[in-house]
This record gives sequence, C-alpha cells and structure tokens, in this order.
Amino acid sequence: MSFKDILAIVLDAAIDEPAIAIAEHLSAAQGAHLSAAFLTALPDEPLAYEPTVVAGVWAELLNRARGQAVAEQNHVKARLAASGRPFELRTVEALGRDLGRVAAVHARYADVAVMARPREDRGSDLRLDMIEGVLFHAGRPALVAPPDWAGPHLGTRIAIAWDASREATRALAEARPFLAQCALASVLTIDAKPKAFGHGEQPGLNVAAHLKRRGVNVEVRNIDSMGRPVAKSVLDEAEAIGADLIVMGAYAHSRLREMVFGGATRELLETATVPLLMAH
Repeated sequence: MSFKDILAIVLDAAIDEPAIAIAEHLSAAQGAHLSAAFLTALPDEPLAYEPTVVAGVWAELLNRARGQAVAEQNHVKARLAASGRPFELRTVEALGRDLGRVAAVHARYADVAVMARPREDRGSDLRLDMIEGVLFHAGRPALVAPPDWAGPHLGTRIAIAWDASREATRALAEARPFLAQCALASVLTIDAKPKAFGHGEQPGLNVAAHLKRRGVNVEVRNIDSMGRPVAKSVLDEAEAIGADLIVMGAYAHSRLREMVFGGATRELLETATVPLLMAH
C-alpha cells in the first residue's frame, strides 16, 4: 500500500515551505501525484450603518486581498516548478471563517493533506482552522510539517503515540504506507495502566503484535511522564529515539475542552519539531 495522491494546502509560499517540501518528498518517494491547493482568505463583510459604505469598503478589501493572492500564487507556482516534477496547482478563495471546510473538501480527493504547523506569526489561526477542518470534515489524515523541515528522512523511524483510543487506531491505519517501509516503529504509551477496555493486560503489547503480523519491525516503550504533560512526554521521547515521524490520534477529547483546558493535540500542534501524522 502506498500514497498515490498527495495534497499540500498552502497560504504563503515562504511560511508553508516545509509543507511543500514534505509533499514533494512524499510524491517522489511514493511515485504519487502532487497537488497544491492555494487558499486565499477573503475578508469578512465589514459592519456599517450605510450599505453604500459597506459595499465600497468591502470591495476595496476584496481587491487588496485578491491582488496579494495573485502575487503569492505566482511564488508558489515558481517554487513547485523549481523541483522539475509535474504538479497540479489549484487556486481557491473563501471567507476566512470558511477556510477549514474548503480545505477539507480538497483533502477528500487525496490520500493525505500536508500542511504547515501553526506558528506565532501571520496566518496561525487560519492554519489551525485548516488542520482542524481536514481532521474533522475530510475523513483524511493531516500530515503537519514543523518549521524548517528539510528532510532528508520521513517515516524511517516512527514514534506511535498510543493510548488505545479510536482516534489513535485511525491514525495507525492511515500510517500504513509509512509503516510498510520504516526501519523501526516505536509504540509509545504514557503512564499507561492495564485496563480491560483500553490497553489490555500489557499496555502496547496488542498493537505491537498487530503491527508485527503486518511485517513491521516494532518495539514498545512504556513511558513514565514524571509529571510532564502528555505532549511533552511524547515529543521528548520521539526526539530521544531520533524519530522522524510521530503518528497520533487527534482530539480524543473534545475540541472545546482542548481550547479551554489544553490537551496533547493542541500542544503538539504548537510545539512539535517532528512531522505529525494525525487522524480523528
């Protein structure tokens, strides 16, 4: 099994360079079709008492956004053409509040959607909306690129963040093209306890046996968090073993709960230095 259709979702050529680079890498490694969807976020209609004022202001804002988008589209097209590989560039515009669902629509027609990790700079909220849109509405996995990713390896040493949840199982299924070719997959459990309706008698053992039957070279690493958040425990262990991909289920808790109280998904999306393959 391999990926045959790779989609990079892009807002800005420079900031989204890691996502473009990963998409190109996967396309070359898997012999897959490469597409990029360039999304233009249009401004919401401004509020005003006079309809004529609204129309004039909004028209000016739309023209400005579209003018900037054309220039950025050209940068993205030139960047993709530089690799010499065939590609398809789609250009889409939507109101900012709808961008996540638009991203999801395009992701439905690819095996995986590659996006840049949100950062503390321009477009951070839009990138989070796009990632969540794909996770919740596309039925496809999101591959999230950390800042400055430049390869050369992806998926040769895989860390699987395993909590025996439905979301983690979905992510594991989506990772099959990587697992089929990796040198070693490490099943990471954090503070796991034996439980009949969760990990079973020995945390990580069942999923490791499943992967072995699929021909995957796998090990189990039961981690003591020592009071660290789950996300930091996963990232610390992934970095310690030299993982070049983390596979994890996203939003096992509700999105609202993670927004208010924090959670492993949000924290990893904000801090990961390793590519994340996520599914919900």
